[in-house]
Amino acid sequence: MSKIDQLRLAHTKKHGVSPQVFVMAPGRINIIGEHTDYNLGYVLPTAINKYIYFTISIRTDLMFNIYAKDLEKEYHFNIENQDDNESYQWYHHITGVIKEFIKRGLSPTFGLDISYCGDIPLGSGLSSSAAVESGIACAINQIFHFNLPKIDLAIIAQDTEHNHIGVKCGIMDMYASIFSKKDYVLQLDCKSLTHKYAPLHIEGYRFVLVNSGVKHSLADSAYNQRRNQCEQGVAYFKTIDPQIESLRDVTISMIEQSQTNIDSLIWQRCKYVVEENLRVLSTIRALENNDIKEVGSLLYESHYGLSKEYEVSCEELDYLIDLVKDLPYAAGARMMGGGFGGCTINLVENDHLDKFKDEIKSKYIDKYGIDPDVIEVENSEGVRVF
Repeated sequence: MSKIDQLRLAHTKKHGVSPQVFVMAPGRINIIGEHTDYNLGYVLPTAINKYIYFTISIRTDLMFNIYAKDLEKEYHFNIENQDDNESYQWYHHITGVIKEFIKRGLSPTFGLDISYCGDIPLGSGLSSSAAVESGIACAINQIFHFNLPKIDLAIIAQDTEHNHIGVKCGIMDMYASIFSKKDYVLQLDCKSLTHKYAPLHIEGYRFVLVNSGVKHSLADSAYNQRRNQCEQGVAYFKTIDPQIESLRDVTISMIEQSQTNIDSLIWQRCKYVVEENLRVLSTIRALENNDIKEVGSLLYESHYGLSKEYEVSCEELDYLIDLVKDLPYAAGARMMGGGFGGCTINLVENDHLDKFKDEIKSKYIDKYGIDPDVIEVENSEGVRVF
């Protein structure tokens, strides 16, 4: 029985009524463009075929009843009587979205019974939280005929993280979950919050994620430190050109000419970001041309920059990349996400997926005693409401 059928039955049993609305909200990968988002640069994400599923039925009162099937937890509230002073709870990913609609003068006029579950692997960096928020935002927008454009729904999902979860994240995860299109990747411009669709031509290959199974404790502090270092770089380049607002505006020639005039570590961080933006644009061209070799080379270049210049990798991630470099049926790989643990993203021939999985698992277990999750993913549509 499929996840959605299981959820349909659980919903009917829990709420005593059959669902009228179904939602599929995907997780996402980011092919290339890491740590460029908060520098107002480019990223290249796409939704994947791992989802948060919702079943929803309409009520005649103002009660909202939320059932998280995977957690086996429930929460009930009246739209007119919500507690704003609680510390983080699992249901804030949904109630926060509702509060963000209300903040914009769009208040639900009746209640809902909501059930949800998912097959996005938790802790793998595939943005299950953003999928929950994006999915419920799209559903509420449609059920109540609020008619907000998609970009507003992505911002509502992001504001939910900022204001109700306490995570000051970028918009990429929500944007990818909502806007993605089958057989295309999103070239998202984090400065203008606009995008273009680029064809995803990887015939004979598939993206495969390998979860290192580690997350080092310095990730959060290092993230803030990198942001600060980039801001110091921007401050320097503004003295050269007052029009510069972010590293997005800095050219590679400016980087080359500034090497002896700026702190070496700040220069190194800026160099990575400027070059990573260029790699995003080069990857789009390579995908359009089905140039798998070039895409793979750019992934390896990205990882080198993340590891040696931006210094957000770790021993385990570097080891996984080194393993892949020795495999003739893998075109390329890099770490994905904030760093210091989490996943690598790998471009692997379809005909050798089992061999890839066996080889990576056995060598990683021998080295670290950790059996890594190997997750095959396919590109997917964005949120769908039925």
